[in-house]
Amino acid sequence: MNILYGSVSFNPDTNSDLFSIIQNSLSEFAPSLKSDSINHGCHIGVQTRSLHTEFQTQELLYTENNCQLISTGRIDNRKDLFALLSMKIDESIPNNILLLKLYLLLGDDFVKKIDGEWTLVIWNGNSKELFLARDPFGIGTIYYRKGHDYLAFSSLLKGLLDFDKSHLQINESYLAGILTVWDRLNDETAFEDIHFLLPAHYLKMSNGKTELKRYWIAENTPVLQLNTEMEYVARFNAKLEQSVRNRIQGANKIGSQLSSGFDSSTITTVASEILKKEGKSLTAFTSIPKEDTSDLFTPLTATNESYLTIPTAQFLGNVDLKLIRSEQVSIVQNLKEMIDLHHSPLHAAGNLFWIYEIYRNAGKEGIDTMLIGQFGNSTISWTGYTEKNFVKEKIKQLIGFDSNEKLTISSYIRLMSQKFKKYIGIDQSKIWDSYSHINSKFAEDIDLENRMLESGHDPYFRQLVPNEKKQIQFINPQFSKIGAVWHDLSYYFDIKTFDPSADKNLVEFCLSVPNEYYYRYDTPKWLIKTAMKGRLLDDLIFQKKKGRQATDLSLRITNEAKEFEQLIESFDQNKAISYYLDIQKMKDSLTGIIKDPRNKNAYNNSIYLTRSISCALFIQSHPNKFV
Repeated sequence: MNILYGSVSFNPDTNSDLFSIIQNSLSEFAPSLKSDSINHGCHIGVQTRSLHTEFQTQELLYTENNCQLISTGRIDNRKDLFALLSMKIDESIPNNILLLKLYLLLGDDFVKKIDGEWTLVIWNGNSKELFLARDPFGIGTIYYRKGHDYLAFSSLLKGLLDFDKSHLQINESYLAGILTVWDRLNDETAFEDIHFLLPAHYLKMSNGKTELKRYWIAENTPVLQLNTEMEYVARFNAKLEQSVRNRIQGANKIGSQLSSGFDSSTITTVASEILKKEGKSLTAFTSIPKEDTSDLFTPLTATNESYLTIPTAQFLGNVDLKLIRSEQVSIVQNLKEMIDLHHSPLHAAGNLFWIYEIYRNAGKEGIDTMLIGQFGNSTISWTGYTEKNFVKEKIKQLIGFDSNEKLTISSYIRLMSQKFKKYIGIDQSKIWDSYSHINSKFAEDIDLENRMLESGHDPYFRQLVPNEKKQIQFINPQFSKIGAVWHDLSYYFDIKTFDPSADKNLVEFCLSVPNEYYYRYDTPKWLIKTAMKGRLLDDLIFQKKKGRQATDLSLRITNEAKEFEQLIESFDQNKAISYYLDIQKMKDSLTGIIKDPRNKNAYNNSIYLTRSISCALFIQSHPNKFV
């Protein structure tokens, strides 16, 4: 996998220095090989960590007709591209040659012809135009930063932080969003002037002016009408198998992240079936707690997912299952490592420790390709809906019951009492007080509540969405940033990571299927259950439990109580952290966790605390960029 980077300067005298700074900031990842080119004020570069015996220099950087192209990722429809170019199929020809020739033939719209997970950069020396583009949906990532006399870009955020530091400011709205679980649905990052190139977009810059365009709109996918229900099942199976096949093709040793849920189990199963025909196997990784945590959750929560992943691996026959207990992992050290790698606070900071540990173990096993199912809940295992559920939500909305609790007479009276106290001024608390450590002064200064409401965000998380629009909202094809985390991990651990459930063709198919084939015969997830019948265990298909990872987080925090106490105490000495975060509330939360790590609220409080600590560590790592 490659890292792309470069800069265009409106002041050519400074461009070489800027490019060198970017390149040096990325050198810590120890590239095996790198290449760069300078042309009319544009300096682009690429570096890779993995080489194979047939490696060609054109796989890094290709030049034709005074245009240069660098790219990374996987192209799934090379045969189609050869046909478009009227070229004889030749598997020895690198992707870069095909992509640049296609650009020269079709112009900007050539990106619509590419299937796969990819990112590319083109400098057109004839028109003096920079072109950045990424895949419609997947793990491709690229950031860009525009200053008064330059535009710089990098596949890793790290590449854009070591220059023009006087103008590098922390994005307070982004920070507030992480602290309050407010998804701001834009291209912002944790830094004011650094942007994330969103899925299915390309950016053009010429003469200092930029143009951003979305070239694939998943929301416009038409409904698919087939003759029988089993035609939908057959089409689903074909699309899913092709998606998995595309992602394991050419891999030396394949791994998968396996939980007790439908998505990872289905993807692992399909990969297993493909590999079995070739006499091959794969390695699956399941994260489990260090000790029993079933008493911390309801009986319908699977706290140790090996109860299904062990029999699944045995059933498939060619899956070598590794149970990852993360016994030697320090949560505090993992949070620090996370900030060093991602250069951003993360919403799911408390879950990163076991993901990192899976990658470490995968590296020891020689895994070079990892399969995940991050987007499966909104694509391959979409539940479907009944109008009855929508009516219930509508009733709750009409009577003002904007709570996640079950609607009962007592819960309704309690909520109305709380609302009345707020109305008359007795209760000055904010709804996010129950799940966030954001400092009330900071929230007030940025008018957080009104900005949330104006953006359409519901801090109660009870926003009523028409059922037919929920699936596209969960997929979030226009603004999804989930792939960025997996991209960073892929390069850091030198393991390619792919999500078959995020395949463009598969996503389009899932969006085109009428709801009646997701919720059918009073059965949610009917499509995947029918498609995987006899291929997944019946215990998995008909399970009522919902799996959860990091269920021992509160116990792990308690085991590191001293380290957590010292860390939060150090935050107290930092004026910026004290302004953005309620340090005393963090201390109280930690005290409660340590006092009773098996309390019913301990898990959620641990999630909130680790999220807040990730924000604090981020602030601490960027002094003088705050108030």
